[in-house]
Amino acid sequence: MITILLVDHSHDCEGTVRSLWADLPADQFEVEWGIGYRAILEGFRRNTADVCVIDSCTGNGLRLLAQARSTGSTMPILIVTTDDANEVIEAMRSGATGCLVRNQLTPASIERSICCVVEQARSAALQAKRARRYLALFDNADEIIYTHDLNNNLTSMNQAGLNLLGYSLTELSRLKVSSIVDAASQALVSGTINLLLDAQTRTTNDVRLAAKSGKSFAVEMNAHPIYQQGKPVEVQVLARLISQPRMSNATTSYDPIYRSRPTSYRLQPAALAS
Repeated sequence: MITILLVDHSHDCEGTVRSLWADLPADQFEVEWGIGYRAILEGFRRNTADVCVIDSCTGNGLRLLAQARSTGSTMPILIVTTDDANEVIEAMRSGATGCLVRNQLTPASIERSICCVVEQARSAALQAKRARRYLALFDNADEIIYTHDLNNNLTSMNQAGLNLLGYSLTELSRLKVSSIVDAASQALVSGTINLLLDAQTRTTNDVRLAAKSGKSFAVEMNAHPIYQQGKPVEVQVLARLISQPRMSNATTSYDPIYRSRPTSYRLQPAALAS
């Protein structure tokens, strides 16, 4: 069920589309009417409808749009306009989600437009919810988490990483990956990053990172590419501190530079889309 807040300010003027709303499927749409100014404001403040449609023949549609936003309403808002490009552009510039052209409206076109706008709004809300969850994990993780672009410029790092490496976020934005990798590990780390981009795989390796102070420490580094529209744009790395030296199969000594372990799975770009 999609709930529509219909702000009807047409005052029975010629060209009103009020009669079309009654033809929407009652089992799919519920229309809440906002006719008087008090009812309109109350509808804006409640902010509970899935979409708001402003229908005004008196030229105050943009004023009502501004009033809605001033009350804190976050509903997607459609404005019924004339078939005038300037009016449509002005509505979009003022913050309307979309426009419904008055003389082209039918119950079917209204239904399509509203369903499209509501689906986009729900998808954006879900994406924002996922982003908030990711940021909470990113900010509160004990492991070092950072990203870099395909030119090896660092683009982000969580607070745990900044604390362990001794950099500020401002300093980090000017650094390349080589600045935080121990000198003896850099060539192998670079080669592994190239491999994961070419083969679209995750990699898991033991490397040494270098802090700003010059101190280095061993980590287990898990890296994977981040995709946009099917193309890799960044690499995300999660590095866990290795508290105890690992024992080599061949000897009892620990290789402090780098140890690579083959991955047993392959990722497709669609699964990594951000």
